[in-house]
Amino acid sequence: MRSSYSLQKTLAIRFSCTMFIALLGFALWAFIGVRQTISPDPSIQQQSHTPSTLPRNSAPLLQATRDQLLDEVNGSLAMRLLATVFLGTLATAVGAWWLARSAVTPVHEITAQARAIQGDAVGQRITAHAEVTEFQGLVEVLNKMVGRLERSSEWHRRIIRDLGHDLRTPVTAMRAGVEFALWRDRTPEEYRRILADTLEEIDRLGLISDALVLLGRLESGEVALARVEQDARVLARTAVARAQEGGGAHRIHLVQTAQPVLISADARLMAMVLEQLLDNAKRYTPPGSRVEVTVETEGSNALLSVDDDGPGVADEVLPHLFERFYRSDAARKRGGGPGLGLTATAAIVSLHGGKATAERRPSGGLRIRVSLPRVVSPPPAPSELSVSAAAGVL
Repeated sequence: MRSSYSLQKTLAIRFSCTMFIALLGFALWAFIGVRQTISPDPSIQQQSHTPSTLPRNSAPLLQATRDQLLDEVNGSLAMRLLATVFLGTLATAVGAWWLARSAVTPVHEITAQARAIQGDAVGQRITAHAEVTEFQGLVEVLNKMVGRLERSSEWHRRIIRDLGHDLRTPVTAMRAGVEFALWRDRTPEEYRRILADTLEEIDRLGLISDALVLLGRLESGEVALARVEQDARVLARTAVARAQEGGGAHRIHLVQTAQPVLISADARLMAMVLEQLLDNAKRYTPPGSRVEVTVETEGSNALLSVDDDGPGVADEVLPHLFERFYRSDAARKRGGGPGLGLTATAAIVSLHGGKATAERRPSGGLRIRVSLPRVVSPPPAPSELSVSAAAGVL
């Protein structure tokens, strides 16, 4: 792994070195030039120390020579300083252009790599200048965005593939039933059986449509919770009673605590959650299987579990049970639903501030557990306790 470095520090060092070398050279050049200009000729210096050999009227001549020398010094120094300023500005411009180009080039390279990612290949990421400290955050954010887009694209492809399969199955069954009815005249009992099968497939199409609408509303935040404080045991008893009334060969049992398990939830949505979990347990287990619904508490949470003693699911399937349109191949062969039930369940539970999990039972089968915040009643005030005690004595 390559070590990172700070682009800001690198640019500052480069700019400082450029200016230092340029100004140092120009300053030395100006200094040497001024020294050479103001240094008098040795012969003139020797004559200035022998005044006896000079005529008496030579003072004005010396003064004129001194003034001329100073003018030359001033002119030469001014020209060299102007040249220093000009050349220093030019060097600064060249250095700034070089520094700006070196600073912008990585941005162009990152942009070029980002434009090259079209989504047709999996695993494409931006790697240009990922070792630069200032660009690490940018490259990381862009790569995360590319990953999200990649997962979204894969999800849409899976939707098209799986939803097409789920819609084709009931349509094909209904078409087969209608063709079978039209081949020849049937008895009323045969027509009723065909219509019943067709109605079952229509219900299946309605389930797919309702699940899609519900999931879309849940994820867009359009569902408003009508929270009511209620006993989770009552919700579980109602759901178990409905599942038992629906018939079937499954044995459904309810295990609950002696004390109320109060939760603040939308009764309609929580009933949908329990009905979906029970339907899921019956759909994916053979007839005669035992399905157990448990209501209990764990700390400040209320736990609602639905266990079955069926074949269970593979370990690699567990993490995907709550994903949209996910169904294992074995579930698909058994004619399962559209793969949205558990996804909607997890979304409803999350909307209530809870969590839905799936795990394998030690004795086999699958356990779906819903954890919700429990409403804990505050202890009675001391005055209420004294009143209750007095009433008991009386």
